[in-house]
Amino acid sequence: MEPQLNFMTIVTMIMLSNPQEDLTKIPCGQCHTPTGWRPLLAVTRFNHEKTNFPLLDKHKFADCIQCHTGSTNEELHQFSNAESNCQSCHMDIHFGFLGTSCENCHNSQSWEMSNWRKATDHFAFPLEGMHAQIECTDCHGLGANQISGALTNDCFSCHMKDYNQALATGTHSENSNCILCHNTRGWTPADMSHHDLFFPIFTGKHRGEWSSCEAECHVNPSDYTDFSCGLNGVCHEHRKSKMDDEHDDERGYVYESQSCYQCHPQGEERD
Repeated sequence: MEPQLNFMTIVTMIMLSNPQEDLTKIPCGQCHTPTGWRPLLAVTRFNHEKTNFPLLDKHKFADCIQCHTGSTNEELHQFSNAESNCQSCHMDIHFGFLGTSCENCHNSQSWEMSNWRKATDHFAFPLEGMHAQIECTDCHGLGANQISGALTNDCFSCHMKDYNQALATGTHSENSNCILCHNTRGWTPADMSHHDLFFPIFTGKHRGEWSSCEAECHVNPSDYTDFSCGLNGVCHEHRKSKMDDEHDDERGYVYESQSCYQCHPQGEERD
């Protein structure tokens, strides 16, 4: 009478005819137990530190099959096919608008945005000065529902309340171009550090040649786009008689501030 083959014997014979090494070079005992293929060892013996994706923090507690997916034994054991980018395992709730570098804001300890201040490439709006201290929700709303496409880098969009409060004092001009007088270090004290972007007063010939905004140039404090180039006796260098003589060979010359600026945008005689 021929011996009867039980189930485990059959499985063993199949395994011997198609050894595990055909699926992976990793020894079976690194992940499996002698009692069965499932469940896997509670703590696998495989050293994931030797791979390109060390298991740190919360990743230590993930099930293998959460990353190493497949519908067949062959697919499940193609370990090198596992993607290392976040999007392969985690749904992108930002729908691609914030890029693929999740580590700029998140880390493997938590999805909480504790790491966001290290995001130096904050798109078209670098977080400098006081902006580096605010919460994401102040600009992006709860759940970051306002993303890059819905925001503007214009100061007024966020600071309209500050502007209206200053306007109510009667000492602030009706000009919402905040960058003219403010910077990211704080609203006060106001300064003109950005003025050279429009017209150099801290460099070049006009450096040290003025006392205050209103005295020589911005004679209309309610509108800083209305300016004077020191005409009509305010600046001795720009007396009308002198300017007329110096420009007698200039076609279209007009003794008027806007005309001066069009020809001398950098305040230099030879512009």
